[in-house]
Amino acid sequence: MSAQQNTHFATLRFALLAVAAVTLAACTSGPSAGVPQEGALRTGTYPTFGVMPRGETKQLSFEEKDQIAGNLKSAKARQGAVGAAGSSRAEIEARKRQLQAETDATLKAIETGQ
Repeated sequence: MSAQQNTHFATLRFALLAVAAVTLAACTSGPSAGVPQEGALRTGTYPTFGVMPRGETKQLSFEEKDQIAGNLKSAKARQGAVGAAGSSRAEIEARKRQLQAETDATLKAIETGQ
């Protein structure tokens, strides 16, 4: 190796060590080093489990839940039936030809300036 290559490797090693040192220093001196945490202020109290939390809004009953689930299932079945009925190979090809004709007409109108 030449002296110039050794200098480059030494510079590279120094840069990597400097980056590693800065990274490790940043990990140890974060904003929480030596500062008491928010939860540590209430060390003499215990949580109470006797008071049950209330719901923010009116909760759904089991009947309402079953009704909504039934509505969703029937809507899903209707969507599946529509998609399956209108997707024959000939209909798909006809729709592709129609879309291509519309695209060609639009392109022609743009090119002629209308």
